[in-house]
Amino acid sequence: MRFRLCQLVFLAVAVLGIALVGCGPHTETDRSKPLSPGAVTGMHHLLLTVKDLPRSLHFYQDILGMHVDYSSANFAMLRAGNFGMALSTRPWDFEKKGEPKGIGMILHFTTPNMDAFAERLKENGIPWLRAPVNESFGIEAFIIDPDGYQWAVLAPL
Repeated sequence: MRFRLCQLVFLAVAVLGIALVGCGPHTETDRSKPLSPGAVTGMHHLLLTVKDLPRSLHFYQDILGMHVDYSSANFAMLRAGNFGMALSTRPWDFEKKGEPKGIGMILHFTTPNMDAFAERLKENGIPWLRAPVNESFGIEAFIIDPDGYQWAVLAPL
């Protein structure tokens, strides 16, 4: 009987141990360390070539509420939280020529309050490309900047 009880206890501990393997504390990896040598560890900023810097600054700073870190006659660096965006009126020599800009890539801003964001757009006469829709991951809407770049705006769950 004693041997059988020991077997049952051993079996119960083994089953409990197996069940708890996936229940241990969640540890995130250090995202600042590359997965392999030379791998990227983050994103510093996005660069958009724009036609009219003051018009684009008005859109991104005054309408969307981004902060200007630096600005000159042909360049501006803006920030929204940890996201950086540069605006330049001077295209790089190596940029693609003659192709539509921003096609095939829709970047996503976030907002904590889609209703307040919608009111901000309405006050500034900015139309929706697609009005806010409840998705499984939050409320998502789409807008276009003065140069035709498409942006999604997401109020995450």
